[in-house]
Amino acid sequence: MENNELAWGKLLKYYRQKKKQKQDDVAFGICTSSYLSRIENGIVVAEHSMYKQLFENLGIDFNMLEQQLKSQTTFLEQLYEKLLSNTDFTADEIEQLTAMQNDEQPFEQQLMAKLVYARFLYSLKEDEQARTILNEIEPFVSWKKDRITQLFVAITAFGHLSFQEFEQLSIKEENNQLAQFLSNAHPFELANYHYHIAFANHRSYKLQKALEHIELAQQFFTHQYKPLFQLKLYSMKGVIFNDSHRYQEALKEFEAGLNLLANVHSIQTPMQWSSLHNNIAYCYECQENFTEASKHYETANNYDEDLHSAINWMRTCFAKKDFKQLDVLLKRYEEYQFTVPHHIYQRRLLEYAVENELTIRGLKLLEDEAFPHFSEQQYYSLILFYAPLWAQFYEQLHAYKQASHCFRQALFASEKIRQRMSS
Repeated sequence: MENNELAWGKLLKYYRQKKKQKQDDVAFGICTSSYLSRIENGIVVAEHSMYKQLFENLGIDFNMLEQQLKSQTTFLEQLYEKLLSNTDFTADEIEQLTAMQNDEQPFEQQLMAKLVYARFLYSLKEDEQARTILNEIEPFVSWKKDRITQLFVAITAFGHLSFQEFEQLSIKEENNQLAQFLSNAHPFELANYHYHIAFANHRSYKLQKALEHIELAQQFFTHQYKPLFQLKLYSMKGVIFNDSHRYQEALKEFEAGLNLLANVHSIQTPMQWSSLHNNIAYCYECQENFTEASKHYETANNYDEDLHSAINWMRTCFAKKDFKQLDVLLKRYEEYQFTVPHHIYQRRLLEYAVENELTIRGLKLLEDEAFPHFSEQQYYSLILFYAPLWAQFYEQLHAYKQASHCFRQALFASEKIRQRMSS
């Protein structure tokens, strides 16, 4: 519900139409029917006592209705806060939330319940169903700083991330400045929204924009004890710094994350430890400190065996010429275990690179498989790693034309990375 008396005008209209009464009947003895029309349409705000009388003419106990709606709104807000804090719902809460979406509820109450339910569905990875609900709600959004608009903006942004529509969300915020609708919302909601926009900009390779939004998220996230969200802020800012080649600043953020994890038991999960050590490892890998990188990739994998960390560890072993460990990992993680295309291609490239039976045909087959995919997905750091390596292999076989082509791909990738850093 809106936090002002304009909502009561809408409720008057809702209950009057539901009871099939005319404006003249409801306004009788209180005000003119034209004045009631203006109240119902939000043109004027009446005295509180007048609302009470108008509802009484509808046979509704205003005080009881007011208390009931406040209670329901508080309940929905508590559920939404749970979603923002990654806290599970109870079975009873899910049942109540589902019931509040029926036609017996005032329309705005239904909208709010449906919005919270859509966000709940996103948390369950029921993305298509959540988006369907949001599409049904969109025509009723006022695009003012009311609660329905705020929830719609924030939940729609989360939905774009769920569908991996990073560029779309980034452009949407840049063009429409949707954060303005949340300016009077709770600071934690604003922090969440800016975190999501930072995430979208980072995945769209707009590093400066990503940094601006993560700093806004930090600005709004103050004096609140939500350690998991704080960890996300440290990690995201560290990743942005790392991709901007600001390595010492990145490590400072990651170290803050490690310190937080070490001291807050409630967020100490294998996934959190693994993710953070993987980020630290990649930061060292980017600095060509392959010994430290390998150590942290191993630590990440020990906490939570993850194929992303595994393939990164393999790549680092090759870079530091630790072929013994690479051979162990190749045997431990066979190709059929991988499902992500760039993981599969990297494993094939690395396995071929240590076979020592190089042929022009073999090199070309793998190049034609992997490099176009890296380029299409904008994995320019992978091109920078593998293209010069393949060029060296071609040179060993005196295939200088193919070697030159690989070097050109590396040069192109290097220029793309430079453009990202200056964007």
